[in-house]
Order: sequence, then C-alpha cells, then structure tokens
Amino acid sequence: MADLESQSMRLAPAGVKSDEQPSTTTAIFRKPKYQESSKCIVYVLAAIVFLGTLFLIFGTVFLRVNNPKLRLRTVSIQNFQYENTNSTSLNITMLTEVTIDNENFGRYDFENCNAVILYGNSTIGGGVISGGRVGARNIKPVSVTMQIRSENLNISGSGSDSTELMEIISYAKMTGRVHALTIVDRRKTIEMNCTMTLNLRSRSITHPLCS
Repeated sequence: MADLESQSMRLAPAGVKSDEQPSTTTAIFRKPKYQESSKCIVYVLAAIVFLGTLFLIFGTVFLRVNNPKLRLRTVSIQNFQYENTNSTSLNITMLTEVTIDNENFGRYDFENCNAVILYGNSTIGGGVISGGRVGARNIKPVSVTMQIRSENLNISGSGSDSTELMEIISYAKMTGRVHALTIVDRRKTIEMNCTMTLNLRSRSITHPLCS
C-alpha cells in the first residue's frame, strides 16, 4: 500500500495535490481578422457614397448656372415733340428702368449694351444700358434714358384721333459672366424684347409686354 501511494504522488502534476481536482479555464472567442477587414471596407464604401451624394447635391444646387433675366420695369415720358403735317416727326425722351434678375449662387458681371427702339423694320431710337454687377440671388435696377428721333415716319391713320397709335419694340442684348464660388466662370448672353404702344394723342406709353 505504501508503494501504491508513493506512485500516485509521483504521477500527480506539479503544484497540484493528489486529492484536488484539476482547474479548468474558459477559452476567449475572437472574431477572425478577415471579418474585421470586411467591415472596414463596408464603412469606407459607405463614406464614399455619402460624400459623393453630398457633392452631387452641392453641385446641382450651388454650381448650376441659369440665364439671368433682363426686364423692362417702368417707362415714363420726359419730353414729347410731335408734328404731323405731310409726315410724322417725333422727338421723344423716355426715362426707363430695366432690371437684371440674377437667380444664381454667384455674381453676374455684365457689359455695356445698346437698347434700341423699333417701329416696324426701322430703328427710330434707343439708349445705353451701363455695365455693372449683380450679386448672387439679387435684382439690380438700372436707369436708362432712351431717345426717339425720327422724321418722315409713315404712320397708317395718324391723322385720325382713334388711330394715332404706334406699336414699338424695345430690344436689348446683354453679355456678361456668372462667377460662382471661384469655381464656375461661365459666359451668359440675355435678351430683352418688349412691345408697347405709343399713344401720340395722349403722349403716353401703354400696354408694355415683355417676352
């Protein structure tokens, strides 16, 4: 019996008594490295898609360039000289105000341009629209003095009180550049084409209509 006990003592692991049960340890579970790298790739791709969408929205809204609008706002007559003997002679000074409507997210720099007044196929007057600048998403009014000076006009029915009317056209073509956020620099040409009626008897402008 002494021999058996001595043999069992020699077979027991070092540091463990023969009458104690060996302790057990719990293994820690770790995810494989390839799963972590796959998640990183997904996050990077999601960030790229998000930034791309953000830049697309920014470019569509802020960098899109539309044509500014040139409109005739008001017309008033300052001087009116009208003679109707054998032919019609006109010497009229008109004070007008045009507006440049810039809806872009960048300024519009425009050059000087001529505004002409047409009666039929003939140019009977005009004026100069001075160049300048319109801020982003802003409207700029510009005062323009127009002169009508013409002789020997053939106005159908000008001797009749009810037909002393002239349908005239005010036309202008303006060129400028839109500058948006120091990125966009685009040339834009805009036009104004307004039809109005010049009443020779009442010496007034009526029914202005711009397209």
